[in-house]
Amino acid sequence: MAELSVIGASHRTAPVEVRERLALAPDQAARVLAAMHAETTFDEAMLVSTCNRTEVYFVPRAATDPLAYVLDHVGRVKGARPEVDAEAFYRHDETDAVRHLFRVAASLDSQIVGEHEILGQVKDAYRLAVDARTTSALLNKLVHWAFRVGKRVRTETDLGAGSASVAAAAVDLARHIFSNLEGKTVLLVGAGQTAETAARALLRTGADRLIVANRTLYRGQQLAHDLAHMPADGGEGDAEAARRPPAADAVGLDAIGEAITKADLVITATDAAEPVLTWQALSDVLRARRSALLIVDIAVPRDVDARLGDLDNVYLYNIDDLDRLVERNLERRRLETPKAEAIVAQEVRQFNRWLASRRAAPTIRLLQKHLETIRTRQIERYAKQFSDADCTQLEQFTQSMCKQVLHAPLDMLKRLSTDATPSKRLAAVDLVRQLFDLDAIDDEQPR
Repeated sequence: MAELSVIGASHRTAPVEVRERLALAPDQAARVLAAMHAETTFDEAMLVSTCNRTEVYFVPRAATDPLAYVLDHVGRVKGARPEVDAEAFYRHDETDAVRHLFRVAASLDSQIVGEHEILGQVKDAYRLAVDARTTSALLNKLVHWAFRVGKRVRTETDLGAGSASVAAAAVDLARHIFSNLEGKTVLLVGAGQTAETAARALLRTGADRLIVANRTLYRGQQLAHDLAHMPADGGEGDAEAARRPPAADAVGLDAIGEAITKADLVITATDAAEPVLTWQALSDVLRARRSALLIVDIAVPRDVDARLGDLDNVYLYNIDDLDRLVERNLERRRLETPKAEAIVAQEVRQFNRWLASRRAAPTIRLLQKHLETIRTRQIERYAKQFSDADCTQLEQFTQSMCKQVLHAPLDMLKRLSTDATPSKRLAAVDLVRQLFDLDAIDDEQPR
């Protein structure tokens, strides 16, 4: 039975209609983890659920079908067991599971390679697992190691440089033109998924105020409320501004004329069949402006009458302009992928080396060698003070003493190697290695 596994479904193996049946809100994931903690099937477990993946990392305690077990728990919190073909799922064990999590944290397994949200989502998943007390020695070490991998890839490569979605590219374009958006008012026209993606990117810019204009006012108000209460994850501008979400309001489409007079930037992303920002309604309003206005139209069909871009102080960009920018960024990320994969491969090797050191047999050998080294050094240090006969007795005495000192820890390690769960065994070995400082000694050994 594998000591570490991951089982799940992602955008690579399952279409969206399947993934949505498996997706769990944070409160649902917490309930699943609480149930797993109360049972004995998994010794450790962490559940990652995003729009593009639902997967469980686990250390098994009992021999069972993990897929059926997970689906049963998902069904309990969702009201019905999801009917999903087994081919939609993948399973990775041991080193493959380690590599999978590291690639996920590094955004190499994302639908948009290099996107920034996944590392935060893994951190959220880990926090839920810690709160549910479903992690222990192995997953704690593995997940923190994955955080390090994600940070290394982000800082040592350009995998996440530039925007790879049209919505995020719209915000990047605005930041390029305005230097940054601190103190700026942004009018977001539309409240669908694309608009929300743009809004999430805006939260990292330090924008001072956000106005959501939508045909359905309630939906616009809902998005504005969510944005006002959604924590920003830090942008490249002022750190305090990046942590502070912008003030967010909502208006109907009939109030766009008034709202646009307050805006420095307009991003449009509706699914309307006809232009929403029309020449007839806005040409006079925009002519009266004294300051420049940037309009980024990322809708198809276009939301903005192209003639508005001919007005003085109005700078209009459409989705074709952004597509070219996104394609350049994607190509840049593709060139960075081998560097990121090399970092992951290196970290997998180092983690496996650490994990191997936590097995009982090598720890027993190292502990015995450590005590023998201490014993012989002390004898060599004081041998000149004793006769040959006394030295012989000293050898026998110190050997006997070391055996007695080692008896309890060695006996414990041997018993745990056969009787304990992987998590308990790992925790015990880790404790012994810390007590005798064996990691420092192991690092000095030739490889």
